[in-house]
Order: sequence, then C-alpha cells, then structure tokens
Amino acid sequence: MISVSRCRVTALLPLALLAGCGGVGRDIGEAFGEAVGEGLSCGILNCTESATLNVDEISPRITATQVDASRTVAIEASLGKSANLLTTVLIAPNERLTAGVDGGAEVAMDNPDGRRYGFSASLASSSAQPVVRVVFTRAGMRHVSEVTLPAAFSVLQPTGQPGMTRGGAALPVRLSLASSGDAGASASGTCSRTDGSSFAVKGAGLNAVAETGVAGGYRLEPAAVDTALNAASRSANNGNVGTPAVAQCQLTVAWTRSSRGSVAATMNGHGSITGLRQASHPLAYDARS
Repeated sequence: MISVSRCRVTALLPLALLAGCGGVGRDIGEAFGEAVGEGLSCGILNCTESATLNVDEISPRITATQVDASRTVAIEASLGKSANLLTTVLIAPNERLTAGVDGGAEVAMDNPDGRRYGFSASLASSSAQPVVRVVFTRAGMRHVSEVTLPAAFSVLQPTGQPGMTRGGAALPVRLSLASSGDAGASASGTCSRTDGSSFAVKGAGLNAVAETGVAGGYRLEPAAVDTALNAASRSANNGNVGTPAVAQCQLTVAWTRSSRGSVAATMNGHGSITGLRQASHPLAYDARS
C-alpha cells in the first residue's frame, strides 16, 4: 500500500503514482530510496532546500499504514515542491515534522540517516479506524494534515499455505468486506530464476481481478502474477531484457485498501496524506508447471 518498513521514502509521490492494483504497491520513491549516498540520492530526487520556498509551495507526501491485526500505525512522510513530482524538499533547521494518532500526544518523526528527506514514526492505536495527524512546523507555525484509516479487514480465503502454478487455475481470494473492487494486491518475498540466481520482490502489483458477485471476492490469475514477477526480476537485474525467467517464489501477498485525507490548507494542494489498511496471506508460486 506493501511492506511498511522497507523504505522510509514511500511517501515521496502521491497515491496516483503508486504502482500496483488499486493504486497501491511499490512506488518510484522506493527506487529513489535505494540509491547509495546522499549526493547520488539527491541527484535522483532533485533535492531543494525548504528555506527557498514559501509554505504554500511545499507539498506534504504522507502515508499512514496499519497491517493485519497490528495495533501499530506506521507513518512515512516527505516534502515535495508544488505539483513537481520529481522534486524533494529538504527540511530546514527551523522546521520539523511531528505525528500523532487519535488526538494523542505528538512525537517528532524520525530521520535516522540525517538526509532530511525521509521521515517516519510508529504509533500505537486501539481504535477501529485510527485518525492520524502529521504536522509541519516552521518558525512556530503549525500546518496540520490529517487522515482516517480504512476499517480493518482480514483474509478469509485462502487459508494455510496456498500455491499457484504458471499453468494452473486462478487463486480465489475472499476478504472480510461487503463489496469487491476497492482493494489491490501486491507481492513481496524472494524468487529464484531458471539459471539458479535469486532476487527480492518488493511490492509488485499483481493486477487482482474483482469477483463482483462475491462479497469481498477477488482472484489472482497465474498469467498476471507471472508477468508481474518477471517484470520485478528484470527490474532487479538492471532492466536486462535477457534476464532468465522466474522459476519459483515464496511470497507474502498484501491486500490494501486506501483512504485520502486532508492536507493542511496553508500548504500546497498538490500534496497528499493517505491512509492504508492491509491484510495478507502467503503464496508459493511455481512457474515450472
């Protein structure tokens, strides 16, 4: 919406650019975040100092995610410039980002690598639909963005350790939801190729198909899953079109629903704050049969 902890810059781009079903999954920001060294990262991220911008030019880019039955909300935030999706704003010394949930005390968002473009916080919530608040403060002035997360749901089907083969049947999935069509599926895990090499999959969108006649019903088609995993394989191999085909994978499939919140009226309207709720199940994929 997705492994919450895999990258501190998940919120670099708004939800419209997130890759995967239902608009959520691996995003461009993750690839940016994998760049090595601050100079290279800012070269890719087109970093700009916050001090050069007015507050109404700064776009907050925020996600708040709760996974399965966890009571922890993981919040990721960064700042952008207006509608420019490929510019990242570096926070200034007189600025800070804080986060709170359900009206509780705010905490300073963590920026452990000191690079000033990726911030995170993990906050506990026992409410059915946590309300997350993220505040950008400059020179004592607070600019508050807020989102209410979707309600929790679970995976009713499949159970146990489901498997899928390239030439086999689609995998039926049923979520504990009254309707279908507003959840997306993405996969993370490890895969091997036909030459014996391996690679990691991070939030690959699986193009799940909604079964509109079944409450919470979806299906995963082998052809779509195979296409997504081979695309992830090539991406992990520098885009090499000659990359050997995927052979086997051990995956976690995350089903994600999203909600949009309200960005501080004093900040740029091209920003976003998005709430994500996820439920997951394992999946073993075998492309050899």
